[in-house]
Amino acid sequence: MLKNKTFHFFWIGQSLANFGDVFYIVSVVTYLYHLTSKAVSTALVPFLVTMSLFVSGIVAPIFFEKYKFKTLLSYGQMFKTFLLFLLAVFLKEGLASNMTIVYIFVILISFLDGINNPIKNSLVPLMVENEKILKTNSFLNTLDQFIRLGAWPIGSLVVSQWSPFFLINITLLFYIISSILMFMLRIEEEESVNKYSSKNKGFKKFLSSISLGWKHSWMNVYARSMNIMLFFEGIGNGVWISAILYVYVKEQLKLGEEWWGYINSVFYGGMVIGGILLVKFSRSVEKNQQFFVVIGPFVFAILTLLFGTTTYGWLALIYSTLYGVTEQFKFICLQTIIQKNIKTDALPNVFAVQGVISSVTFGISTLLLSFIADFYGIKFSFYLSVFCFLTSGLVSYKYRDIWNHGKIQKNLRAF
Repeated sequence: MLKNKTFHFFWIGQSLANFGDVFYIVSVVTYLYHLTSKAVSTALVPFLVTMSLFVSGIVAPIFFEKYKFKTLLSYGQMFKTFLLFLLAVFLKEGLASNMTIVYIFVILISFLDGINNPIKNSLVPLMVENEKILKTNSFLNTLDQFIRLGAWPIGSLVVSQWSPFFLINITLLFYIISSILMFMLRIEEEESVNKYSSKNKGFKKFLSSISLGWKHSWMNVYARSMNIMLFFEGIGNGVWISAILYVYVKEQLKLGEEWWGYINSVFYGGMVIGGILLVKFSRSVEKNQQFFVVIGPFVFAILTLLFGTTTYGWLALIYSTLYGVTEQFKFICLQTIIQKNIKTDALPNVFAVQGVISSVTFGISTLLLSFIADFYGIKFSFYLSVFCFLTSGLVSYKYRDIWNHGKIQKNLRAF
């Protein structure tokens, strides 16, 4: 896998870009807090990022229809680099004292991410052999978790020792190298990249283009079942957001704020452990993917119930770790299944739809579960989460036959 030169350029470039994405957010959040000393100014950053990803996920099929995926990925990273360069200039010259300017850059950069993210997941089948897709997904996802674990403390340390402007300059360097590597990719895309192009014009063509992903997702049984599961699990995962966990640590565990960080850290640590196991035993896992996809949501329900009812911090850490391991197994199996059962030129549209669903469920779960925690107690938030995971599990069980590795063949592709 690592001997593939194109894949080599891809994972190094994306790793640098991922490091840069975290560093840039740390820089912006720190800068805004120093500027205003108000939490609301920093809380707007993740909100604007989510909303931008939501909007770009809706309109992304318009770009997928017109341009090749490598073109979008390479030029998208180049434009992100240019936007970050402008932001660095504005910060240096003091022009970013108006918060609106900073927020505009956050929106634009996140919009480009919303277009590029589905493409990244879609390029794997074009770079590696069919039997290595699961192992490659495991490697890339584990690498991403390592970056998440390391980039936040490293970025925070750099900001505390120097300044947000210095960290943005580091990010700019990472973005430049990543852009160069993306232009060096050698990917053979299907000639039918525009086969879904509509003959309509004007507003009708716009509506036709943005509906492509939804049509693909509804017509393909794999994508349709996954999206239903994604919706319920997205709401269920709301109990694991920072706001809910903070209340959980204070009111139920009755421990210090540092445990909030411990629980988050061991969750990502669990995902790293799961990813390493997947890379090591990729063939065995793929042969038994039906088991992991079906059992995964039910394990989530059990772990969430145990986590939400315990009053012991050490048990909460164990449950959080196991949840991370299980999440990694199920996620990688589902991602591999969808990559193998939907034509490559339709994949970004389907992944874009999943991004929209994730954004919507994030917003719903944040408000709904926070409301329940405030008015009915933190345990009831976990009970609702358990119900959502059980519902997802029933959906997965209903479609259990399609997850069978032996039945997944190239001729089953719907597009």
